[in-house]
Amino acid sequence: MERLILLLIFFSVNLLRADMLPTELLLTLKQVPTRSDQYTILELEIKNQSSLHNSILVPGHPQLGMGLFEILTYQRGETMKWTPLSVYNPVLPDSAATDHHYMQFWNLSPGESFKQLFVLKLQPSEAWAFQIKYQPHVCNDYFKYAFRWYNDEGEPSEPAIDGDQRFAYQGPMYSNLCEVESKTSASTISLDRKGRPYYKANWSKVKRHIQRGQQYPANWPVLSKQLYSQAVLSSLPTYSHQYLIVESKSGIFYISLGYRLGKRFLVRGFLAQLAHMCGARRVFWKTSSTRKVKLTNFQTHIFEF
Repeated sequence: MERLILLLIFFSVNLLRADMLPTELLLTLKQVPTRSDQYTILELEIKNQSSLHNSILVPGHPQLGMGLFEILTYQRGETMKWTPLSVYNPVLPDSAATDHHYMQFWNLSPGESFKQLFVLKLQPSEAWAFQIKYQPHVCNDYFKYAFRWYNDEGEPSEPAIDGDQRFAYQGPMYSNLCEVESKTSASTISLDRKGRPYYKANWSKVKRHIQRGQQYPANWPVLSKQLYSQAVLSSLPTYSHQYLIVESKSGIFYISLGYRLGKRFLVRGFLAQLAHMCGARRVFWKTSSTRKVKLTNFQTHIFEF
């Protein structure tokens, strides 16, 4: 009886050891509804499930990634089982030498997520399913400090650093298996007054709308809006960049947006300096504002796939 108890304790310890390394990243893959049946659009959400702030590696451009992602394609056979069919690399052929300039760290707060859009030139079919392979180790030559490496047993392969905010990483991570619906969800997509300029590719109206309100339609026709450059307000003004991917009647486009965040009032600042020189400790007028947001760059490009 004692031997049996010892054996149970031994095996239970090994089982617990296999799960001691937490899954800090959750990769969720879903299909994005569109009005066209000429392509399939997938969205990958990378979520930080830990209680710490961590940095991950992400593309700095919607169409470049230096092999950071691979899309695994599956097909349902007669036995209703999914079998591997092909692997799709979403890196443009002519960007292999320059796309490492578009890679960057993304700081994820606890519970925060990063979303990446993938456009595949495949007709949606219920016989298709997809899975995303996230493999930041392919960029190890450029970003050696993105992850804390762990072996198969969950043991760290390098000493910890004080204040380390890197994710534990054992190798490529996979998303869930996303089954594709063949029918488009046009009935659930609203084309309201604000969304029509996007769908008609009337970029002058789109630009004026963004300049006035700094807002976009809540759902359609914006497929994905992602801040690819995080701004830190350490000094004013600072700058931020964003890509907005939209579907129009003539195809898919991505809009490159550049913002100036914050503003310094030069005349007020000069008067404040004079007041300080005269002995005033404080002034009653503001010399800068963090609420001032200005659109400084607006460019549209065709999304190649």
